[in-house]
Amino acid sequence: MLLVWALAGLLAGVFLYHAIGLLGWTLSRSRMRADDYDGALRWLRWTSFGMPGVKLLCDEGLILCQAGRLAEAERVCRKGLAKLKDDSAYPRLDSVLGFVFLDGGHYGEAEQSFQCAIEAGEQTGSSYSGLAELALVQGAEAEKALAYTAQGIARAQRLPGGRVHWAHHMNQAWALALLGRDDEARESLALALGDPAPVSSASGVAERHWRAGLALLALRQTEEARKHFRMGKDADPRGKYGRRCKELLRTTA
Repeated sequence: MLLVWALAGLLAGVFLYHAIGLLGWTLSRSRMRADDYDGALRWLRWTSFGMPGVKLLCDEGLILCQAGRLAEAERVCRKGLAKLKDDSAYPRLDSVLGFVFLDGGHYGEAEQSFQCAIEAGEQTGSSYSGLAELALVQGAEAEKALAYTAQGIARAQRLPGGRVHWAHHMNQAWALALLGRDDEARESLALALGDPAPVSSASGVAERHWRAGLALLALRQTEEARKHFRMGKDADPRGKYGRRCKELLRTTA
């Protein structure tokens, strides 16, 4: 009987731990929708009881990356990687670290992290999106970016439901515009902007406008691009995409 009560207590403890973790994630996402990065991080950390697992560290790293706090984001991602066993993998963590390196201008490390995520089985195609962005920001790599985008779209379409994230179409539009394939670029941009899936954070809203603005700049539609940059700046004033939009408004004036 004592063993039964002990097992019941253990199961209850495990259930409570996961329930609190889910609550922390939910409340963190609500703060992200409000452009409150510090609040989002607080909820994640408070509900981890000082013992964050790999998934929580990945979520924390992503929030820090979106806030533009790259040194902290890299440290958290590396802490998560150190927790992984030699025979295990968590591809999303490598993908997040790839974006941290990309934002910091460490392009070789970024490419390596994205490739590690792909090799480890990352399914959503976000690492292909990262590789496409990496090719685009380095300049004169539009063909390579287009190839990565096609791979990312194909990977996403193989998932249940086959939903393609709008970022793939944004990268596609940007690359096509740089290649002078304007009509195709406008079609991809329309697909991205017409995606009915809700954007779950202020950072996501600003990212969408930032990517749209870059595609429109490549299409030589500066005033339309500036409209998107203004919306991105207003949506995410505390995050990296809002700051990028603000800078582009200054440089395209």
